[in-house]
Amino acid sequence: MQQQKHFDRFEQHMRQRFVISDEEWQAFVEQGSPKSFLKGDSLFIAGEVVDKVRFVFQGTLCNFYLTSEGNRRNKSFLQQGDISACLSSFARDLPARFYCEALSDGECFEISAKALKTLSGSCVGWQNAFSSMVTDLALKKEAREADLLLLSPTELYLQFIFDSPKLAQSLTNYHIASYLGITEVSLSRIRAKLGVQNAYQRQPHKDV
Repeated sequence: MQQQKHFDRFEQHMRQRFVISDEEWQAFVEQGSPKSFLKGDSLFIAGEVVDKVRFVFQGTLCNFYLTSEGNRRNKSFLQQGDISACLSSFARDLPARFYCEALSDGECFEISAKALKTLSGSCVGWQNAFSSMVTDLALKKEAREADLLLLSPTELYLQFIFDSPKLAQSLTNYHIASYLGITEVSLSRIRAKLGVQNAYQRQPHKDV
């Protein structure tokens, strides 16, 4: 029942964002299915070709890298309306270089990459939607790269809490610091300097 409500909101969001006919939407629905995930679940790992595309309609996912020393670097956070996929796998059948982990319980609509490719090649609505999704992804990547190169750690943190206020409240310092490319201690100092309450809440974590 609850999953159906989430799926209905997902459909409303997608069809407001893109021009998709009833027939094209039905073809999409028939090729995939809603899936639930639990906090800590791994949706895919580095080294494998990711053959699924997941449209998030509840919960929070995190894409991240692991360095050769085992250090985690958070790449991006995915929430309602975002897409979990690996473009290198989708476009060129290359293995992913990053991981995707659930930071909370949630739900998504899962479809095979092959089926989505077929839809985007045969349905004008999905062809346009896919083009728009790839463009959005490229723009986000460009903005992220510019922020990391041009902004100070304090500016990065202020930008993060402006763009993602709910995530700034719900995520642990560990995940925020990893996303900003700084240590938890540095984040604590920034938060203290800015007068943010609960400036340091170290919580246990484990890497995948």
